[in-house]
Amino acid sequence: MSATKLCALLLGLLFSQGQAAPSPAANLTARSFTSVPRGVIIEHCTVPGVVALTFDDGPFIYTSQILDHLDAFNAKATFFINGENWSRAINDFSTPWPAVLRRIDQAGHQIGSHTWGHADLSVVDSGTREYQICELERALFEVLGKAPTYLRPPYGSCSFECLYETQQFGLHVVNFDVDPKDYMHNQPGDPGAMENFSRHLDERRWGDSFLVLSHDSLQYTAEALVPHMLREIQARGYRAVTVGECLGDPAENWYWTA
Repeated sequence: MSATKLCALLLGLLFSQGQAAPSPAANLTARSFTSVPRGVIIEHCTVPGVVALTFDDGPFIYTSQILDHLDAFNAKATFFINGENWSRAINDFSTPWPAVLRRIDQAGHQIGSHTWGHADLSVVDSGTREYQICELERALFEVLGKAPTYLRPPYGSCSFECLYETQQFGLHVVNFDVDPKDYMHNQPGDPGAMENFSRHLDERRWGDSFLVLSHDSLQYTAEALVPHMLREIQARGYRAVTVGECLGDPAENWYWTA
């Protein structure tokens, strides 16, 4: 089956005000009611007192170290993954990636789409957008038996046409409101990303929430930024949660399942 046909099967359910419309894809599980919007870019959590740590561009060789830190703090996070961003596909079982993805899932973290090959969804044409979304979904379905309903567009870029198409697929498009800029501070001893994160927390009062961008493809993020963020979250009385949790969306809504 082609990626586009499978995508139509897996993601073809359309929704109106959180209710599933009739669809030939009846073999997919029904989703609970959700107030999380589609057709817009979500940048903020709606549940107070939480921090949603998110990691883009993985899985990579540093992802397991980040998972170790999360385990140590009993924290949850969201991983927006690429399908073939590091030369080997995530559904290539000769690589570590399927096992890493299963560990993420089994630990209760959320997995979202960051497209197959990190394409700018505002620049490419409609066919390429569909391929970038559907091929990632197909590969994840092979590994996990499910495909995510949350997507982070590469470069934070999703045009009107992109938003329309992701809405047709029933996908939530999520960006962020805190960017520690770890990609600019990926050298040992550089405190920039840690200082940026703490400053964002300093600028808001208790009761606020935070949707944080970071990257599990970066060594110093795994070694220093993540434990720093988790210590700060704990010390300030916040909870580290998934994106779905920070938006009040039940876990059964985070994936399509057969």
